[in-house]
Amino acid sequence: MTNTKHPLLSDWQAFCQALADAGEEVFAANVPDNEQVQAEGVRYLSRMARAALEWYVEYNDPAFPVLYRPAHETIKLGADNPDNVYLKAVLDGQYDYVISGTRGTVDYISFSTSKGSYADNFKQIETGFLDGNALAVLEDGRFEIIVSPHEQTGNWLPAESDSQSLLVRQTFKDRAVETAAELSIRRRDQGSTPAPLTPKGFGADLGKATAFFTNTVALFARWSEQIQQQPNQLPLWDQAFCQSVGGDPNITYYHGYFKLLPNEALLIEIGHIPPCKTWNIQIDNYWMESLDYRYHRVSLNAHTAKSNPDGSVTLVLSPKDNGHPNWLSTGGHHEGSLCFRWVGARELVHPTTKHIALQDAPIKLPAP
Repeated sequence: MTNTKHPLLSDWQAFCQALADAGEEVFAANVPDNEQVQAEGVRYLSRMARAALEWYVEYNDPAFPVLYRPAHETIKLGADNPDNVYLKAVLDGQYDYVISGTRGTVDYISFSTSKGSYADNFKQIETGFLDGNALAVLEDGRFEIIVSPHEQTGNWLPAESDSQSLLVRQTFKDRAVETAAELSIRRRDQGSTPAPLTPKGFGADLGKATAFFTNTVALFARWSEQIQQQPNQLPLWDQAFCQSVGGDPNITYYHGYFKLLPNEALLIEIGHIPPCKTWNIQIDNYWMESLDYRYHRVSLNAHTAKSNPDGSVTLVLSPKDNGHPNWLSTGGHHEGSLCFRWVGARELVHPTTKHIALQDAPIKLPAP
């Protein structure tokens, strides 16, 4: 009997081999020789494997799309924002879609369609954008948005014939008091049930999951390697590049790296706050995963940070809490990355940093 390998077995073996090969990224020469960094790196690979299967196997039918959370407390990538709830759905530009729900009270909400993916070309090029400023909402808080390549009356989120995905960002001032929007999506002419699973279709989806996993791990590993070359700084990043990989057009991004001993601190100062929707800063690990914001104070924003009497803002990042109102925890890390964002800023005020002894860091706001 001829021992002919089934195509699906080959697809599965390719996925498993990609998981094994990705271990090379965790133990590469440029990665800090640090047990914590390496342990988190292996955990990161397991998280990206889950993300790959959710993105491209479980929720990859554009005829029956589902809004789900692609990044959250236990799946993190690319400096995921602790102030955000992210929702994603797969699209096909040949269809029109209806997003419906209630607005909630979350401070900022945006909807964007894009083409390209980390599974294909490392790109997510925006094909349409709509934010809360332009969203028409009924008195009871309900709304509908039509997603279509063709202009629509009312709330219209543009798409193109080759659009592939929808991303919703909800940005909180304070998660404790604001409520998220409740949203669902359906194809405008949606049928009753999805088509049955086939070997060919599942094999194609698994192939995309394999490519996404390989490409995403490699992409952010390169970012980490680049960021760590300028320790204890917070430089402005190439915004065109940020937009090409899925950044929000209303947001300006800064990425930096901290490297601190237990008795050291990084002083981060913002000279003044220009008119803007909000700003935030977050602390991440080497792999650009937000630190565990469920248990550590690893982010501040325009609402939660305290301003100095002159309108400037001083932030203190250190392994130990020194009592300053704007102290940020390293969450048990002595090195990692950090991200600063302006959202809707009319002027860019670049944050500055200073590497100091913890004993020299301010412990309170200046007197008015």
